[in-house]
Amino acid sequence: MTINLLHAKHIIDEHLGSSINHRKEGEVSYYCPFCNHYKPKLQVNLTTQKWHCWVCDNKGQTIGSLLKKSNAPYQSFVKIKEIYGESRFTNRNDFAREVVGLPEHYKPLHITQSSPDYKNALHYALSVRKLTPMDILRYQVGYCEEGPYAGMLIIPSFNEANMINYYVGRSYYANATITHKNPPVSKDIIGFENQVNWKEPVVIVEGAFDAISTKRNAIPLFGKKMLCNLRSKILTEKVEKLYLALDKDAFKDSIKEVEYFLNNGIDIYMLHFPGKDPNEIGYTSMVEAINTAKKVDFFDLIKYKMSL
Repeated sequence: MTINLLHAKHIIDEHLGSSINHRKEGEVSYYCPFCNHYKPKLQVNLTTQKWHCWVCDNKGQTIGSLLKKSNAPYQSFVKIKEIYGESRFTNRNDFAREVVGLPEHYKPLHITQSSPDYKNALHYALSVRKLTPMDILRYQVGYCEEGPYAGMLIIPSFNEANMINYYVGRSYYANATITHKNPPVSKDIIGFENQVNWKEPVVIVEGAFDAISTKRNAIPLFGKKMLCNLRSKILTEKVEKLYLALDKDAFKDSIKEVEYFLNNGIDIYMLHFPGKDPNEIGYTSMVEAINTAKKVDFFDLIKYKMSL
């Protein structure tokens, strides 16, 4: 059987984002959905199907197992199965979304403690990430002193029914070996959905801290790519204005979203912060950027495409 490597790569790209090709034919790398390392350390061999993250050591023998473990949409697996002829994980129930719960050792940060971990977590939240006490309470920011998320700040996300649908873990120690740790569940959710008023302009950002810093109607992608549920929700809720505040390395994916929403009649604005993100520039500068942003039209879209 001749395997269409380019087609297989495209299917994985749709789920994990744009890949980086290696010199060795058939090998590509992605940003790992399990440890969210800042470099693309998840290596996938499209010929042998073996995959491995060199940071968190998650690995497997088939593309299907990668899709299943990272909670890809069922249709992605169907497409891969057509290429490789896999027989495992064929049951749609295997792709049912897991119920998300907070880490076992989660403690709310707004409840004062005397432990060194609490003091370090609070310092990181207030002084490094520039959160306010009200932010900590509003977003139920917590921390862990032990367990898999020990030494990490926990930022949960809740859906419109105030049920937790995701969370992120960020180390509050500067010398930590692993700085990011997220649950092994799908990111195809709407971040901070319980905070969103769909009748108002919506701001799309990459990370939880970016959304908290923006304060009003900001949705984190928990990554660099907008997935199906959020894209569909924006359309069904008839959002009139959409602001994209994504990093430079997500520019290619941003252009795809600009084109998609322009074609669906939504006013879209792109916010640029060279070398920084919304959390770094802070609330005041973010508001100023939103108020002065220029609406993107199809001529701008052509220019963006030509610059790629």
